[in-house]
Amino acid sequence: MNAFIEQEIEDDKERGFTMSFDFPQKHANQLIGKNGLNIRELRQKFDVDIQVDNGKVELKGPKAKAEAAKAHITALGKQWADEATHALKIEPKYHRELIGAGGSQINKLQTRYKVQIHFPRSARPSKDDQSLADGASESGTKGARRNQAEDEVIIRGPSKGADEARDEILSLLQYLKDNSHSATISVQQSQIPSLIGQGGKGMDELRQLTGAKIDVPGSRDAKDPSGQVEIQLKGTKAQVALAKKLIEEKKQVFDQTVSKTLEVDKKHHSALIGGGGESSWNLFRLSSTNTKQAQRFERLLSMLVALIISETSHVPYNSLGLKLMEI
Repeated sequence: MNAFIEQEIEDDKERGFTMSFDFPQKHANQLIGKNGLNIRELRQKFDVDIQVDNGKVELKGPKAKAEAAKAHITALGKQWADEATHALKIEPKYHRELIGAGGSQINKLQTRYKVQIHFPRSARPSKDDQSLADGASESGTKGARRNQAEDEVIIRGPSKGADEARDEILSLLQYLKDNSHSATISVQQSQIPSLIGQGGKGMDELRQLTGAKIDVPGSRDAKDPSGQVEIQLKGTKAQVALAKKLIEEKKQVFDQTVSKTLEVDKKHHSALIGGGGESSWNLFRLSSTNTKQAQRFERLLSMLVALIISETSHVPYNSLGLKLMEI
C-alpha cells in the first residue's frame, strides 16, 4: 500500500512532463475511435493525457508512462500503415454459407487473421449477426458500407492477414461452387413411397451410390393439382447428374405402371390358374419371348393368384402385362 502511494506521489511530480511525436494523419480517426472511445481507453491504460492534432500526438504525464504510451501508439501507426483492403465480388447467393451459422465461419477468419470482413447488410440472416459487418474502425466501416455493393465483400487488416483471409474465402467459395449444383425432378406424390423404399432403404442406397443430397417431400407437403411434387437434388455436377438419371429411370418405370380393377367370378378361378398353376404357366411360356419379358410376366402371375382370394381384386400391371392378359 505504501509503495502504491509513493508511486502516485512520484507520478504527480512528473505530471508536467510532455512529449510529442509525428503520427500519420490518415490514421488519426482510427487512433481516436468512434466518439473518442479509443483515445479514452488509451488515456486510462497509460495514465497520461493524449492529444491528437494535425499529424502530431502530444503526451502529458509521468515520463515512463508517456514513453510506454508512445511505443504503443507508434506500433499502432505501423500496423495501420501496413493495412490492406480487398474488395471481392461474390454472388449474394453464396454469402450466407460463407458467413456460417450465427457468423461462425467469418468470426473464425477474423480472429485467425486479425482482419475485419464486411458483408453487405442484406447478407446478414438476423440482427444477432451485426458483428459480421462491424469492425473496430467504425468511421472507416461506415464510409465503406454506404458504397458497398450487394455482391461485394470487403476484407481489411494487416496486409499479410488480409491476403491470407482473401485466399481462404476464395478457396471456400470455389468449394461451394463445385458442390452447389442443384436440380429438381417432378414426380407423382403417390410414387414417393416406392422411391423411398421400406424403411427409407431405397433412398439411402441412392444417396450412398451418388453422393448427392436428396430432399424428398413429405406426405403433407403441398403439391400442384396434378399431384406432382418436386424432389430436390444438390451436390457436385456429376453427383446431381447421376442422381437425376437414376431417379428418372425409376420414375419412368412407375409412369408406365397402371392399375385396373378386374371382376372375376370365383367359378373361373380354377380354370384361370389350372391344376397346380398349369394354365398360367402355359400362358407364360407362350407369351414369354425373352428373359426380361419372362420376369415381368412372372410378377403378373403372382398377382393373378390373388384372384382366388377375392372376387374383386386390384391388379397392378404394366403395358406388357395388359397385352398378355388380353391374349
